[in-house]
Amino acid sequence: MDIVSVSTYAMDVMMNVDRLPGEDGFAVVTNNTYLPGGSGTNVMVQASRLGASTGFMGLLGSDTLGDDIIKSLKAEGMDTSRVLRKEGGISLHTDIVVDSEGKKFILLNMGDSFLAYDPKDVDKDYISNAKVYYTDLLPYGAALEGLKSAKESGLKTGFNMQVDLYTMNGFGASKDDVLGSLKYVDLFAPCRAGLYQICGTEDLDECLGYVRKYFKGTLLVTLGSKGAVAFDENDRRYECAARNVKAVDTTGAGDSFMGAMLYTHLLNEMELEKAMEFATACSAITCQGLGARSTPTREQVEAVL
Repeated sequence: MDIVSVSTYAMDVMMNVDRLPGEDGFAVVTNNTYLPGGSGTNVMVQASRLGASTGFMGLLGSDTLGDDIIKSLKAEGMDTSRVLRKEGGISLHTDIVVDSEGKKFILLNMGDSFLAYDPKDVDKDYISNAKVYYTDLLPYGAALEGLKSAKESGLKTGFNMQVDLYTMNGFGASKDDVLGSLKYVDLFAPCRAGLYQICGTEDLDECLGYVRKYFKGTLLVTLGSKGAVAFDENDRRYECAARNVKAVDTTGAGDSFMGAMLYTHLLNEMELEKAMEFATACSAITCQGLGARSTPTREQVEAVL
């Protein structure tokens, strides 16, 4: 196995309505669509499409949403043999309510399974047989247990903090938890908001100085339309401009970028600068499609490089 992961999964339940209701209001659902998502599994899907053999670990409910999530991962060639099910449980999902004008609101339904994944259920032998471990540090206890095990077994590790610090706190992971995990990490890729909150500054050089007290690996920050910046273990700075494309939907662009970095830099040891260029091409292609999983294959990326 090339890459294994304990990270977030989800199913997006899209509900089209005739209008968005106000308080005590009423609306008619005209259509339901189910789209697999979750930032962690989106990252792993991108790595799979580039050619990595991948495996996912976690706890899902025994509901049909859980069935569909597993089915979507298997369709990408991902191993789900270490995915556990909670009898009678509800899988993490989002209810996205959209009216005819595209206005929407989103409800995150945590269910009762995602955060119940017990650290003792993380298969350390399964991890030890892989080459790379990826996590977004959620669910915290299990994800950290996997991270520690991966580093003890000599794997390369990537931590992509997908949400800001307030959201991490809501999921049970504090600032100290995040910083404490970094000693097990080779590639740390926090979202900008989260990094700025942790470091108390929006100056990237100052951020680097702050995290260096906890972390010796590569710091990678994506900047949307401004591209990406990275600092390697020797604090050399690398910048990669975003590609100029007509974006249709930017959902999942960051997930695509991270999945490509796992595949190129951590798994295949591509030089950091070249890996960033490859990952930028991945995210640019993703932006030209609809949905978070409009991610490309290796052949599609190589065709535009």
